[in-house]
Amino acid sequence: MDAQRKKYVVDRKFQYSLSMKIAVFPLVTFLVIGAILFIFAYRNSMLINEIVATQDSMIEMFLSTPALQATENPVIQNGEAVFKSNIGKLVSIRQSSELIVYFILLITIIHTVAVFTFFVFMSHRISGPIYVITQHLREINQGRIPKLRPLRKNDELK
Repeated sequence: MDAQRKKYVVDRKFQYSLSMKIAVFPLVTFLVIGAILFIFAYRNSMLINEIVATQDSMIEMFLSTPALQATENPVIQNGEAVFKSNIGKLVSIRQSSELIVYFILLITIIHTVAVFTFFVFMSHRISGPIYVITQHLREINQGRIPKLRPLRKNDELK
């Protein structure tokens, strides 16, 4: 008899509807936050791309100047290394911004699925007793005496 009572989705319409309604609020919240962060990340990415292009142009300009073409000069070597290092850092910042947006999207999906699943199981504690009561009423309506059974320890509506 206990094996029959392990069915978690007893009233599909009620349980899924309740779970969807509860999961929608955090989903919308995460999506709004994600959209705002995406806009900022996209804007920062565009600014970084512009800075990288400017830095590249400056390196080309300096290296095309005859007085600066002596690559054995330590000042020129150091300046070129600093420019390239800064470009690398900017690209890394842009990639981190994009990664954060993807991470938030992934967390949003996982969180929504988790909340939905959690409330399907939580609503089982309500829909199980409703199902039992409905079956008892159906039997009474048909003129039979229902076989009463106790509700489970964690069921609601006791």
